[in-house]
Amino acid sequence: MIAIMAGPAPGAGFGLDRAMDEPTARAMLNRFGYGATPSSLSVAMTQSPRLYLLHAIVDRSRLPATVSNQIASLPVSQPLEAQWTRLGPGGTARDLGVGGEALKELQQEENRYASAAIQARLLTMANADNPGHEALLSFWLNHFSIYAPQNLDKILAWDYVRSIDLAMQADSFEALLRASFFHPAMQVYLDNAQSTAVSSIAAERAVDRGKKFGINENLARELLELHTLGVNSGYAQNDVLELARIITGAGMYSPRMNDAALLRAGAIRKGLFLFDPRRHDFGPKKFLGEQFPAGQGIAEIDRAIHLMVIHPATGRRIAEKLAQRFLNDQPPPEVLDAMTTGFRRSGGKISATLLPLLESPAFASSLFQPSKFKEPLDYVLSAARAACGDTPIINRQILAASVLDMGEAPLMHTAPDGYGSREADWLSPAAMAKRVRLAIGIASERLPFARGNDDEVGRLRALEQNREGLMQGDPCKIDSNSLERLIGPLSPATTASATGLPARERNAFLLASPEFMRR
Repeated sequence: MIAIMAGPAPGAGFGLDRAMDEPTARAMLNRFGYGATPSSLSVAMTQSPRLYLLHAIVDRSRLPATVSNQIASLPVSQPLEAQWTRLGPGGTARDLGVGGEALKELQQEENRYASAAIQARLLTMANADNPGHEALLSFWLNHFSIYAPQNLDKILAWDYVRSIDLAMQADSFEALLRASFFHPAMQVYLDNAQSTAVSSIAAERAVDRGKKFGINENLARELLELHTLGVNSGYAQNDVLELARIITGAGMYSPRMNDAALLRAGAIRKGLFLFDPRRHDFGPKKFLGEQFPAGQGIAEIDRAIHLMVIHPATGRRIAEKLAQRFLNDQPPPEVLDAMTTGFRRSGGKISATLLPLLESPAFASSLFQPSKFKEPLDYVLSAARAACGDTPIINRQILAASVLDMGEAPLMHTAPDGYGSREADWLSPAAMAKRVRLAIGIASERLPFARGNDDEVGRLRALEQNREGLMQGDPCKIDSNSLERLIGPLSPATTASATGLPARERNAFLLASPEFMRR
């Protein structure tokens, strides 16, 4: 265990509606963000904690032009509809029955899309002018987790990120749940895109053609277990089965589909999401104690989603996950009670759930005596930001290679439960060794975060491979005084240990210090 370092008492700037002083602003940027930079610290000091939080929830981020240009150069910045027509199921790139080298090239192109989605996300997180927004967006992307390299999600992952990002502006958990469910990336990831009711028109045609069909329960199960109520919350296996019936027909649009036939069938298309009534189970159902009459179609999907949102267990589960991410691993019951009440009374508003957290004495004290161990992604981004200050971090390959090496790249968790946020999930001797290695690399100015090679690095998973290509570019020139200011107060033990060290060794020591490991 890393010892929890005592910090100063809360500054005079702490108060929900009072402009933050420097210690409070720095602590907020560490908690709801990825660490302070000189400019982000100045901006945060003009805001109260309440305004900082509301800005984080509803206002999207802006990026420096150099970063926007980096993202614009990636394949994910091309219009999705055009790429889907070419690379989607039955698209023009597949209609030719490609094989051999042509198939390999197609697969490599798809892999570049997945890599680009990860890189674009990291560039945004590292450089955004609204770091609180990016921290919350990362929370929701992890809560509604998908795996970018899986099948067609390689093409869809970045659009999924943008859809969740847009949904945040509604300040509503239900809006986020709907954005996730009604996106083809989630339909593909949890195998609902082909889920077909036995009694449906599509099933009859499948029998005639000798094709397999059936209802898949994966998405229904995870909607209940992971996205809303949570395990041991009172729902039964029959609720999973009934929900799986309710969401039959939901899926994705394919370029090979006959648009005229879809129109005649009454299909509903929203972007690349498609509700096809020919696959839907129109029979009566009973879900979470409520009767669903026959013949409802997509309307019963809307109703089921709302029932899951307003279920008493959902508010408690979302409150607990938010508190574990933004307070500590074992939030006090009174904090969870207040957050749960805020969720339920507001109908699932995110601000109403998080404001009781900020109002709690536990949160105020935790800002100045932080006990929350940084996850690997937090550590990499905060180290890069502390070292680079306000210099844009545009080496996407170094960012991606670093977080992949530490095991927490965005959109890369293979299971739908998302990455863990507790100390026990990440603290180990091997993990700490990787952090120290990164701190030394940054302090010795061997990692060129400030500029990278524009050429794609093929295998991002191997940090040690392609090192020569990864190392091309400019490192951030660390200002030791600025670094110490951005890290904040040090314990007497850390101060004594750092005394007398040469500048680069001192910088490495600070980036690997107990204070910097917590947020």
